[in-house]
Amino acid sequence: MTITLTGLKEKNNLNIHFKQSGPLWAALFMLYLFVSKGGKLVPYDGFVMNQFIKQGQFITNNYLKNIYFKKNVVYFSFTNADLKISINPNFSYMTFEKRMLSNEMERHFFIDFLRSRIRNSKLLSFEQLGFERTAKLTLEKNDEIGTKHLYEIYIDIMGKHSNIIIVEDNKILDAFKRIATRYRNILPGEKFKLFTSSKINPKTDLDKLIHLHKNFEGKISEFIYKNIQGFSKITANEVLFRANLEDRMFSEDDFLKIFKVIRELLEEFEQNNIYIYYEKNNPVEISAFKLNHLGLKYRTYVDVSLAISEYFEWIEQKSYLFQLKKSLENIVVNKISKLENVLTKIEEEIRKNSEYEKFRKWGELLKAYFYKIDNFQNEVELQDWETGEKIKIPLDDAKTPIENANYYFKLYNKKKNKLKGLLERKKFIEKELDYLYQIWYSINEIENERDIEEIKKELVEIGLMKEKKTKQKKFFERSVPRKTEYNGFIIYIGKNNKQNDELVKKSSKDDLWLHAHGMPGAHVIVKSGGKEIDEETLKYAAQLAAGYSKGRNSTNVPVDYTKIKNVRKTKDLRPGMVLYDNYKTIYVNPRRLDDV
Repeated sequence: MTITLTGLKEKNNLNIHFKQSGPLWAALFMLYLFVSKGGKLVPYDGFVMNQFIKQGQFITNNYLKNIYFKKNVVYFSFTNADLKISINPNFSYMTFEKRMLSNEMERHFFIDFLRSRIRNSKLLSFEQLGFERTAKLTLEKNDEIGTKHLYEIYIDIMGKHSNIIIVEDNKILDAFKRIATRYRNILPGEKFKLFTSSKINPKTDLDKLIHLHKNFEGKISEFIYKNIQGFSKITANEVLFRANLEDRMFSEDDFLKIFKVIRELLEEFEQNNIYIYYEKNNPVEISAFKLNHLGLKYRTYVDVSLAISEYFEWIEQKSYLFQLKKSLENIVVNKISKLENVLTKIEEEIRKNSEYEKFRKWGELLKAYFYKIDNFQNEVELQDWETGEKIKIPLDDAKTPIENANYYFKLYNKKKNKLKGLLERKKFIEKELDYLYQIWYSINEIENERDIEEIKKELVEIGLMKEKKTKQKKFFERSVPRKTEYNGFIIYIGKNNKQNDELVKKSSKDDLWLHAHGMPGAHVIVKSGGKEIDEETLKYAAQLAAGYSKGRNSTNVPVDYTKIKNVRKTKDLRPGMVLYDNYKTIYVNPRRLDDV
C-alpha cells in the first residue's frame, strides 16, 4: 500500500529564484502575474477624455463648493456634481463621482491652497487642449476685498506625469507635483508653459499628415501615435487592423490607406459612444471607437462617465487586491526564504555527519588490535577483518590505543544521534515548506477581499501575522469554493487551505477527490450523488485540478484521484495537507472555469 503526502516536489526552480533575489523577486513576479492575468494599466486616451468633457459641460456656470483629497484622487465638488480626478500613476483618469464622498479625506498642502483660492468660485469653462490628455478649468472668484480673479486649473492625465496646476495671469501659483525638467519648470512663481507637442489635432489639422509622413522613417504605428493627438499604441493598432497592414517601416503606399481609416474612425468617434472590452468577463480596454482588432466582446455606453467609472473601479479594485496580495506574499516568501536557508545548512550538517559508521569501525579495529599498537603514534594502519582492506586511522598521540578507541565510539554515537535529529528536522522543514508553498499558491489565486481575509486569518493562526486590533472590524461573508456542474455532477474547487479541509471533511465516502501530483493546488471534489462517475467527468475534473494548480501553464499535468474514503487528515498535518492512498494518476492538459 502506497501512502503519499500532498505537497511540493517541484520547488527547485523557485528556490533558485529566492536565493538570487528573495522577496524582491517575488514582488516583481506578482506584478508580472497581475499584468499577465488581464490587469492591464491602460491609458485614458485623448479620445475618451474628449467624449467625457463634451458630456461634462453641465458643470459650467456652477460653483465649486469644496475640494477633497484621498489616496491620489482629488475631488472638485460642484453644486451639481463631483469631478473625480485620479492622478494615480498606474491609472490616471477623470470622471464624475456619484456624490458619495467619504468623510475620511486626507490633508494635503496643495488641496489646502486650492481651497484658499478657488473654493466658492464659478466655473466659466471646462475644455480639453486639442485631443491631448490635458483638461482646463477656468474659474472666476472675487476675493475678500472684491478683487476679481481668473484662475486656470490645468489637469494632466498622463500616467506617472499626471498633475494638477493652478495658474493666474500666466504664472504658476502652485501644483500638486512641483517638478523641474529640461522641458518646463512647474514651480510656484514660474511662468506657465504648456507641454510642447508637435502632434496635430486630428479634427482640425488632419491634412497636415501629408507633409509629415514624407520624412518619417519609423514603423506605421509609431507614425500614428507620435504624430496625431489622442492616439495610443492600442488605437494605432486598430488603424493597422482596419487598413489591413502589418506594422512595418512606413512607405508611401501605406499613407492613403491610413488616412482613409483615420477619417472613418473620426466619423465613428462622432457617434459619442464609449466601448468597454471584456476578456473572461473582466474589462481590459476602454475606447471612444470600436477596437475590432482585439476580437473581444464589448459593451457600448452612451453615458461616458458611467463607462469610465465602471471600467476604472474594476482596475482600482484589481490594483487594491494586488497590493494586498503582494503584502501577504512578502510575508510568506520571507518565511520560505529563511527556511530554505536553514534547510541548506541542515543538509550540509547531514553531509558532515552521515559517515558516522566509519568511527564505529575505527573504534572496533583499535580495540581489537590495541596490543599491536605502540603508544605515542599519530596514525596507524590496520586490516579490516571483514573486508581485508587496510584502513589508516588517525590517532591522538597523547592517548593510549584504548583511549583512542573509546573516543571514536563516543564520536560515533554523537554523530549518529545528531544525524537522527537533523533528518527529523529536515523532514519537518520540508513539510513546512510544502505548506508555505501551498499558501503562496492560494495567495496567487485570490479573487476578492473575502479570500484575502481568510488567508490573513490563517497566517495569524500559524503566527506569521499579528492580528490588527481595530475599533470597527469590516464584516466579510465567508468565501466559498468555486462550484460548477458537468454531466449532472456537482464539482467543487477549494480556494485556500481551510476550504480544502472543509471540502474533504464534508464530502461523502464515495465522492471523488483530485489533486495535482506533487505540486501546490486546489482540492477538487466531484459529488457522486450515489452514481458512478463516468470517464468524461473524471477527465474534466482532473483538467480543473491541473488548471487550479502550479501546473496551470503546463501540459500533460499528472493528477492523482481517489475516493474520499481513502483521504484522511492527521493531527500533525497543516491546514490543506492530507494523506491519501489507493489512488490512480491521470495526465491531462489544464483548464479553468473561465475557459469552459
